[in-house]
Amino acid sequence: MPYVFAALVGFVSLAVALLLALRRLKVAEERIANAVSRKRAQAERIKRIARVTLQQAEDIRAARRRKATAEMGREDLEQRLKAADAVDRRVYVLDDRRAKADSGWILRVTNGQYAAKVNANLDPVALESWKRGRRFLVWGLDEKKAREKLATRYPDGKGFAVTGAEAYRG
Repeated sequence: MPYVFAALVGFVSLAVALLLALRRLKVAEERIANAVSRKRAQAERIKRIARVTLQQAEDIRAARRRKATAEMGREDLEQRLKAADAVDRRVYVLDDRRAKADSGWILRVTNGQYAAKVNANLDPVALESWKRGRRFLVWGLDEKKAREKLATRYPDGKGFAVTGAEAYRG
């Protein structure tokens, strides 16, 4: 009997130990499963953040390309503006009197000695425009008549010279 009792006690302690081991195994399996799911979730978050980071890097590269293009466009525009400022595009109208048969002529008039021969007190910018040449709209039957009309107002004796003529297309 004592052997049976000892065997029963041994069997019960073995069963209790087995139950405790199974419970620990179940807890360990739950912890492992939980850790695996956290690892997967973390991996998904890292992948999502990596995709966002890659997209942001591409956006930054595209923005830099757009910035470089805009800067080149700005530089080109600045150069064109400087070139436009360098060329005076104003057209002065000599007078509006004209006949039906008259046609318009754009005549370029220069006077490099305007300050000495006409007006020494003129603004330096205006003096420079006389040196480069001013464009005048003159109405006349032909280019010769337009030049004669302009010569009455701006005579050769005061240093004025017509350096170019073209038909008015306005």
